[in-house]
Amino acid sequence: MITKKSFLFSFFLFPFFSFNFLCAQVKFENPQINNENKVLFTVNHNLSGTVSYRTLFMADAAKNEGTKILTCFPEKMELLSGGTVLQIRNRYGTARYSIADETLTWVKREDTIPADAKAMLPQKVSPDGKWSCYVKKDDAATGKLFLKNTATFEEFLLNDKCDFDFDEVPVKWAADSSVFVYEKAGNIYFGDPKAVYQKVQMGEEFRKIGEGSINNVSWANSKYLIYINRDLIYKISSKELYTRGLYSPMVGIGIVIGRLPLGFDSHHDKFWVNSLVNKIVTINSNSIVSSYNINGTGSTPIESVYSKPFSDVSGSPVDYNVFFCSDGTQVLWVNLIGIEDGKRKSSVYRLSSTLKSLITINDTSIPVLSPDGRKIAFSSEKLLRVYDLINWREIGRLSGEKIYSYIWSGNSKIYAGGEATVREWNQNEKGYFIDDKGKMLFLSSVQTAFWKPDADNTACAQSSINKATFYDYDQFKNIWQTSAEDSRTSFEFMKKAEVSVYAVQNSKYRVYVGITDNKLYENALYVRKFAGNGHTEGVYPETTENTPERKKVALIFDALDSSDGLTQILSVLAQYKIKATFFLNGEFIRRYPLECKQIYSAGHDCASMYFSLADLTSNGYIIDEEFIRRGLARNEDEFYAATGHELSLLWHAPYYKANSAIKKAGELSGYRYIEAGRLSLDTFTLEQAVNGKNWYLNSRELIKLYMDSAEDYMLIPVSVGISNGTRKDFLYEKLSLLIGNLLDAGYDFVLARDIR
Repeated sequence: MITKKSFLFSFFLFPFFSFNFLCAQVKFENPQINNENKVLFTVNHNLSGTVSYRTLFMADAAKNEGTKILTCFPEKMELLSGGTVLQIRNRYGTARYSIADETLTWVKREDTIPADAKAMLPQKVSPDGKWSCYVKKDDAATGKLFLKNTATFEEFLLNDKCDFDFDEVPVKWAADSSVFVYEKAGNIYFGDPKAVYQKVQMGEEFRKIGEGSINNVSWANSKYLIYINRDLIYKISSKELYTRGLYSPMVGIGIVIGRLPLGFDSHHDKFWVNSLVNKIVTINSNSIVSSYNINGTGSTPIESVYSKPFSDVSGSPVDYNVFFCSDGTQVLWVNLIGIEDGKRKSSVYRLSSTLKSLITINDTSIPVLSPDGRKIAFSSEKLLRVYDLINWREIGRLSGEKIYSYIWSGNSKIYAGGEATVREWNQNEKGYFIDDKGKMLFLSSVQTAFWKPDADNTACAQSSINKATFYDYDQFKNIWQTSAEDSRTSFEFMKKAEVSVYAVQNSKYRVYVGITDNKLYENALYVRKFAGNGHTEGVYPETTENTPERKKVALIFDALDSSDGLTQILSVLAQYKIKATFFLNGEFIRRYPLECKQIYSAGHDCASMYFSLADLTSNGYIIDEEFIRRGLARNEDEFYAATGHELSLLWHAPYYKANSAIKKAGELSGYRYIEAGRLSLDTFTLEQAVNGKNWYLNSRELIKLYMDSAEDYMLIPVSVGISNGTRKDFLYEKLSLLIGNLLDAGYDFVLARDIR
């Protein structure tokens, strides 16, 4: 096992560094003070890997009151307490909006302005909103699984060591919220939230369903849980869970209702089952789409209706979702990375005995099914759209702003969290969502804010997406209403505030933004006190402390001769809005010319890994300067033929095997050599481990190793795929986990060219 940080990083030489981007990306803007010493200001976060937005604050220059957050950006939303409370989570904390009282309250918040880009952690909230499951992170790869009562905030430990993930929680709830299933140490268990809360839950040994991961189970409805073990399909009644848990050696784990002809691997396969438990759809190895009729017996394989490898000329599949219709057909939703442009898109199909294309949509989000299973909602560009599943007919679109999160409340209401506002959107009696704007609940962000020239010191804000729209602040409910004045009057108020000296000072204080020694912030907000000898200090003292700039890391992806992980890599990089460097071997370019174009079109830097797979240090070759220069030139030509573009003048040898003469030859060709071979550990195979090479680490072990050994200006190589040998898993499969950990550790992502 490799554990020594000094061993890993003694191979790096950093003569000097140069970066082509702005390091500090947290900025204070537009301070305004009134005669009661209240200060309005915005904070603009523009950090790599996260959503960028402005948040409005109100501080007290006299420090008699704490700072208030006046807007609430919906990075994540959950519906709690039977649909009566909307929970909003973002980098500043957690707020809750009372539907009945129309008030917004922060229940948990940061005491300072976060300088790092923290990834938002997922939660699995029960359908009734009374319970929530989540994993508290212990280290880069593991954490503790908890159940929480959302009303009392009490926590209950379910698993003291489980895999941590930034995308999923290993829990699935029954539709009536009476029971949940969870994964622990390679087994699946069930739990009763009320029994957990009352501390009368039976021991775990009596609640075991079977071996596997959370992907081995799926709720068909609130009554039946479907469990797949290898090729057998079991139906388990929720009422019989305790009985079968107690007497499983005698009665078995459930009723066998079918046998899959292809078998099921929970690490690479997925399945969905309809509420009648007579149809099942599987995706094998992220490529084979199969639909079956369940015949109710395990003696023979279930009846195949459709089974073919998925293919779409417009893109490469990232992941899938399946929705069942009342007519027996299914809607297959496929998220893709476009071949021509490298962008995220989705293709939708009607699945029966054939696969019929319905629509292809650009820049889509994850579709969310209504509780009755008849409608789905999804965002696309600056629209939130709702479709009737059985007819595949659009029944509503909410426009005006980009939507980041949304959630159903019952079957006829949606809460939509956008870049400017959070809105309530209702279905009418005819089944359409026709109110294009929806009802605004509160503001997500603002462009700027100012004090109105009235006796009440009313705060007024300009919309972040419409310069002609203004809102007045309701300090009692902590929400915003459309301004009492017309747009022209509000605009005049704002312009006067921008030029008036009295907007930034009163008789006691002056507020301003100025330079700071803290490299994590572009500037700082200061308050100047006039009394006595005068005194100036930062509103947030930590923003003025002498702090070095954010650490840098470059992800590099090595494409030797396999493209197995490319689609997943491009999808995750697009999700986090990160650009990276791909080193392309000539064999990869010749085998996958369209994929090379896909990488370039997605905006990533394409560099060279020579024209062949040869180990350039092998005794079987006579390598001279001419050989290296010709090989690099040939790779340039082949990449240009595939894409119409040039490679960057960076390279490394296949397998990172090069001596000083090889590197010098590349330098004479105008190339700079990138060295990261000592960290290229995800290409070691099980076969090599058997032969005595103890370098093999699984993906989570690799991530933990990288994070434990992380240093500034680090290069992390990730293989796009291997064509020889086997691994239990691949680092690219956990790329989101790696990126999320680096964000949490305060790293900015740069290109390999920016690290020297």
